[in-house]
Amino acid sequence: MKLKKRKNSDIGFVAVVLTPAMLYFAMVYYYPTIMNVYYMFCDYNLIKKPTFVGLKNIMRFFNDSIALGAFQNTFIITIVSVPLVIIIAMLISMILFSITKFSGFFRSTIFATYLTSLVVAAIVFKSWFGSELGFLNGLLVQFGMEKVPWLSQPGTAMLAVIVLSVWKYIGYYVVVFLAGFSNINTDLYEAAQIDGANGVQRFFSITIPQLMPTIIYSSIIATITFLRSYPTVLVLTQGGPYSSTQTVMMYMFEQGFKSRNVGYASVISIALIIIILVLTAIQMRFSGALKGESEV
Repeated sequence: MKLKKRKNSDIGFVAVVLTPAMLYFAMVYYYPTIMNVYYMFCDYNLIKKPTFVGLKNIMRFFNDSIALGAFQNTFIITIVSVPLVIIIAMLISMILFSITKFSGFFRSTIFATYLTSLVVAAIVFKSWFGSELGFLNGLLVQFGMEKVPWLSQPGTAMLAVIVLSVWKYIGYYVVVFLAGFSNINTDLYEAAQIDGANGVQRFFSITIPQLMPTIIYSSIIATITFLRSYPTVLVLTQGGPYSSTQTVMMYMFEQGFKSRNVGYASVISIALIIIILVLTAIQMRFSGALKGESEV
C-alpha cells in the first residue's frame, strides 16, 4: 500500500515538474510549427481569415528569383563564415591554451565579443566601414590610398557582413575549443615527440583527430547560426546594395510583416528549416563515419 502511494506521489511530482515545460514547448515551438505548415497552403495577411489556395505559394517560391538570390547570399555567408570561424577559433584557443600568464584576462576579452549585442556590434562595424567618415577609409587616406565604398558595392558589402559575423561569434567557439583542448591526452604528444614527430605532424595526427568531435559540433552550430543571419545584415547593410546581402530571414520577415503575405513567408521558413535539417543530418552522418574510422 505504501509502495503504491509512493509510486502515485512520484508520478504526480513528475507531472507537476514536466507540465510547464511541455506547455512551453507546445505553445512556443509545436503550435507555431503546425500553423506555419498550415499557412503554407493559405492566403493570409494577418487581418482576414486564412483562405486555402493549394500549392500557389509553393509554386511562387520555385519561380521567385528574389528568394533564390536570398538563399544564395545566405549560403555564401555560411560557406565562408563557418570555416573561418572554426579555423580562427581553433588557432586562438591553441594559443590561449598554451599561455600561463594572464590567460583568464585574454579569454574573457575574447569571449566579450560574443556577449556584445548583435545590433550594437553591427552599428560599430557600420561606423568602421562608412564610406566617408569610416575608420577603415580614414586609415586608407592616411596611407595615401583612395576611399573604398565598403557598404555601397556588392562584393565589399558581403565582405563586411562576413567579417562582422565571424567577429561576433569567435568568442563562443574559442571557449568551445578550449574545452576540447583540455580533453586531449597530453601523453600522446610526448610519445609522438619521442618518435621524432615535429609540430606540424603532431598537430595533424593528434590534435585534429582528438578535436574532431569539437569541430563537428562547432560546424553544426555555426551552420545553423549563419543560415539564420538577420540582425547583423539588417543593421549593417539592410540587405543592400541591390539586395546583394539580403538573407533568407530578411526576405521572410519582409514578406511576412511588411507585405503581410504570411502564407508565402511560411513557405520560405519551411524551406530554410528543411535545408538546416538536411545539412545537420549530413554533418551528423559525416561525424559518425569519422568516429567509425577512428575506432577501426
